[in-house]
Amino acid sequence: MLLACAGGPAYAQEDAEAPYALRSVLESMAAHQEDALARLQQRETRYQTRLENAQQKLAQAKARLGRLEAQGVRLENSFESNRVELDDKAKLLSDKIGALKELFGVFQQNASDLIGAFVNSPTSLEFADRDVWLEGFANRMKNATEVSSADDIRSLWFEIQREIAATDDIVWLRAPVVDLQDGVTERDIVRVGTFNLLTADPQPAYLRWDGGHQRVETLARQPGGDELLQVENYLSASQGLHTLSLDPTRGPLLGLLVEKPSLRERVDQGGLVGYMILGLGALSLVLAVFKLIDILLLSLGMSIQARKLSSPGGGNPLGRLLQTWHEYRQRDAEVLAMRLHDRVAKESGRIHRFTIFLAIIAAVAPLMGLLGTVVGMINTFQAITLYGTGDPQTMAGGISQALITTVLGLIVAVPAVLLHALVSSRGKRLVNRLQQHSAALTGDALAARQDNAADGSAVLPSVTTAPA
Repeated sequence: MLLACAGGPAYAQEDAEAPYALRSVLESMAAHQEDALARLQQRETRYQTRLENAQQKLAQAKARLGRLEAQGVRLENSFESNRVELDDKAKLLSDKIGALKELFGVFQQNASDLIGAFVNSPTSLEFADRDVWLEGFANRMKNATEVSSADDIRSLWFEIQREIAATDDIVWLRAPVVDLQDGVTERDIVRVGTFNLLTADPQPAYLRWDGGHQRVETLARQPGGDELLQVENYLSASQGLHTLSLDPTRGPLLGLLVEKPSLRERVDQGGLVGYMILGLGALSLVLAVFKLIDILLLSLGMSIQARKLSSPGGGNPLGRLLQTWHEYRQRDAEVLAMRLHDRVAKESGRIHRFTIFLAIIAAVAPLMGLLGTVVGMINTFQAITLYGTGDPQTMAGGISQALITTVLGLIVAVPAVLLHALVSSRGKRLVNRLQQHSAALTGDALAARQDNAADGSAVLPSVTTAPA
């Protein structure tokens, strides 16, 4: 009973607050609906604005399309009229040119040929940019876009005549020269016609005109001989006639002369075999000189000994032969003859010592040259295998080695044969002198023994004379 009394007022309060909560919910829903309606109206407004803008752009595009279509129609009409006008003018140009087409073709051919001639001519130092005019003239003649005027033909004739006149001109110029070492330097040069360029700054030299780069260049190597002396005398002279070597081909011949290998370069082309052959040649020369000096000294010693037969010395072959005679003169004739013959044989071996090497070198040098030839041909065929036969430069090294080694072998062999013959003849001459002395001594001993046997004495003769 108490519980019911206590809870009665609380329920009464909740019943009183319920209408206010429901009213709040309704008010919130109404506010949310109004907000959603406002946002919907805003979206409709933006959509309507975009729609109006799109319709406006569509109208502008249609208007532009109409203008462009109209412009296209006008351009088509203009193109057709221009085409008809161009056909009429081309026909008119063809009628005006008429038979002159062949003449213009000749002009075009001559102008094209002159472009190359002028570009590669050293006169371009003085007459620059003429090839540009010639190229334009040649294009006009080639395409026949306009009728050539008399001024153009006169200008072509003038350029030809000016180049011909420059052929016999000797002109002093100052121009930049490209040097491989010093770079680009200003030098005083002399143009001798259209053939060569010379300079004495800083020393006499030939120069070359590089038509591709339109510049003056120094040569990688100056020609040998008297050419540079002629250049110096020619440039330093103020009057009179002087000799000067010129290149009539305007450069190629001088280039070939400069590219001609020097002696050292040719030897290098022979490779290892070539150096071995040259080593044999040097060895043969040293041996020949040594043997000639040795034989000369032996000959002088024998000549001096021939005047002193009674006092033999051991420093020369004849003195040693006389010592052998004195040592065995008491023996019988056969023993004496054998001892003298043995001494002559020993001296002959000493005289001809090392001579055999000259003969060996003379025989081996051509064989080594043949070896170098085979090696060079092997290298050539290897180059052909790798690079084919399209570029001769790839085969040049092997062929050069093959030829150079053959030449070197013959160059060494021929003098070696001659030196061997010379040394051998000189040696044989000394051996013949020894043999004559040996025969004379043996004959004198036999004659003395026969005379002593007839007289009954035992005195042997002394050596007082020598054979002639």
